[in-house]
Amino acid sequence: MKKIVLLLTLSISAFGFSQISLSRHDLTPLVNGQVVAFSSAVFPASELDFYVKNNSTTAPTNVKISCVALLNNDGTGFELCFGPDCISSVEEGMTYPINQPYVTLAPGQSSGNEGHFLNTNAGSGVYPKDYSFRFYQVNNPTGNTIDIIYRFDPTLTSDEVNQLETSGVILKSSLVESQLDLDVLKATNMEIYDLNGKLISTTKLEYGIQSVDVSNFASGVYLINFVNEKGATSSLKFIKK
Repeated sequence: MKKIVLLLTLSISAFGFSQISLSRHDLTPLVNGQVVAFSSAVFPASELDFYVKNNSTTAPTNVKISCVALLNNDGTGFELCFGPDCISSVEEGMTYPINQPYVTLAPGQSSGNEGHFLNTNAGSGVYPKDYSFRFYQVNNPTGNTIDIIYRFDPTLTSDEVNQLETSGVILKSSLVESQLDLDVLKATNMEIYDLNGKLISTTKLEYGIQSVDVSNFASGVYLINFVNEKGATSSLKFIKK
């Protein structure tokens, strides 16, 4: 019995402390909860390349990608490459790779250069088109997960693409009269401060188009601080007329 317990302990410890991280091929980090937005459906402008890295120095880990949700699309024309697989469409609820159980990463190892997401389907009708993915470790209950949302919207400006990447929220205009108009990708807390650092208001933003009344604010410059459910923070400024 002691030998069995010892073997179980060694098995758990071998995979129990592996943590993964995600980055682009230029090693720019991709963090949990991040939104990566594209206004083009043409390669290479629409490609999100990535490495998955096992940050453990002692334990291997087994990694898969789950397609958590699809919004305003059916997954056709969306290319996902990871490990041995490079498929031309994705399906909500499916996990990848399909052709082997998972991708094994040795201690300190990163996945290969093939890893990427690529939307080639411009489609029509309702935008945005969101593709939500989760990177997770197989048979490792203490391992971390990383959620990424790939958003395609041909109506996005370059400024809005940058806003989505940093905050997950689009501020429709930074010059306002009576209300802030916001496009919120996921629930987040919004705090508004004046330039003296005084907290003026707090609002919990839900998914979708939101309007926040600022008609009683004095004219001037204000700072918005966003804190999403993952704890990531970002800031924007606006001018109240």
